[in-house]
Amino acid sequence: MLDNKKENTLKIRDIFFNYLQRINYEGIIGVAKFSNVYKDLMPVQQGKLKNVLGNKLGDFLKNGSIISIGICYPSNIIDCINVKENGKINKIKWNKYAEEYYHLNLMLKEIGAQIAKKFNFFSFPPTTGVPAENITNVIDYYSHTISHRVVAEHAGLGWRGKNELLISKIHGPIVRFTSILANIPLNKGQKMENQCGECSACLDACSILKKKELLKDYRENCRKYIISLGLKHDICGKCIKACYIDSIFKEKFK
Repeated sequence: MLDNKKENTLKIRDIFFNYLQRINYEGIIGVAKFSNVYKDLMPVQQGKLKNVLGNKLGDFLKNGSIISIGICYPSNIIDCINVKENGKINKIKWNKYAEEYYHLNLMLKEIGAQIAKKFNFFSFPPTTGVPAENITNVIDYYSHTISHRVVAEHAGLGWRGKNELLISKIHGPIVRFTSILANIPLNKGQKMENQCGECSACLDACSILKKKELLKDYRENCRKYIISLGLKHDICGKCIKACYIDSIFKEKFK
């Protein structure tokens, strides 16, 4: 078993960036301390990790890591979100974003599994994989996976924005993530401070986000709104587009 943090980290990064080069996409990668992620997860997601790790949980709490890998949406796909033409929303264009969401999930699942297999790790898929018809409330999703955003946050890949998404300094909110449990020494990142400041671009684009503090569970309101859109996949992206195109960081993201 390798014990060199730098060497181990570089090997994993090389596999990931070689994959990105092959598929011609951009992405980011980082490593979080397992115990930091674990304490920030919902109890039901902590239970998921307990089930996955079994008697190895104690070892992971002492020395374990979680790798965060993210692949970016092409910027032209972001332009397809919520496009209005002649007073009507162009669902054909919006579905290009929905289709790319599905495509990114497939690629993340593929490269996550490749890295996990090579190093005898465990990979969490980018989505729960639970059919929408089996969901009656957003809480039904929580027990099936862990929060990839929490992992990415503790890996130092960005900060949690007002839209509750991970905001990368380079790519903004246009990154989808997956996570991989790792049991070899790796160089770990540090959690970043929120840098949104007074920016309210995402809140201005979404009435649900704007009043999230007043709602019983804004995530459930968000889920119902997404379903009402009737896109090919359960996705919206309005707050992503607003952050990427209209936020105080828009020039840095581009």
